[in-house]
Amino acid sequence: VQIKGLRYFVDVANGKPYDRAVHIGTNSTITSLNGSFHWNLRYNIDSGRMELCHSGETAVSFHPAKTVRYESFRKMILRSRSEKSFGPFLTGLRFCLYPKKTSKMIAVRDACIYD
Repeated sequence: VQIKGLRYFVDVANGKPYDRAVHIGTNSTITSLNGSFHWNLRYNIDSGRMELCHSGETAVSFHPAKTVRYESFRKMILRSRSEKSFGPFLTGLRFCLYPKKTSKMIAVRDACIYD
């Protein structure tokens, strides 16, 4: 997401465990899920890509200056809703509750409940 010329990493899916927007220039370690999950962004000078890391291991990477249109995810979204072997979406229960007048959410993800 780009806001006033600054780019941020934002999880637009279920918000767990990435529960906040993070400026892609930061190198701070972020703690989520009541301190049980640690993640950060780092720039890989060799590839020119940003890396999203879980406890020091790269989980996914992206080009920091490239804008991706939402419709480019359409094929992936369709597969995640129609092919049982594509991701965890058809193999477990997942949902989020956003109670009124609170800044927290409650999420069910397979056999885990997060609050």
